[in-house]
Amino acid sequence: MKTVTLTSFRSDVRAHMLQDILKNEGIESMLQGERTAQVLAYIPGMDIQVIVFEKDYERAREILKQSFPENTEE
Repeated sequence: MKTVTLTSFRSDVRAHMLQDILKNEGIESMLQGERTAQVLAYIPGMDIQVIVFEKDYERAREILKQSFPENTEE
């Protein structure tokens, strides 16, 4: 199954919060770059990406808009 990036965070706490919210809604997600972002936090662009399956993207995007509106681009 194909995956897509839903959003990214500088903070692993916020990434895990979104991941928990998605899980509670029945949407599986993965975090990419978590360890690198923790070790190299001082380097711009070292964000943690929240990845979801393509089939769940639209629903996950709505959840993201409700939970973290500052992380959605309009």
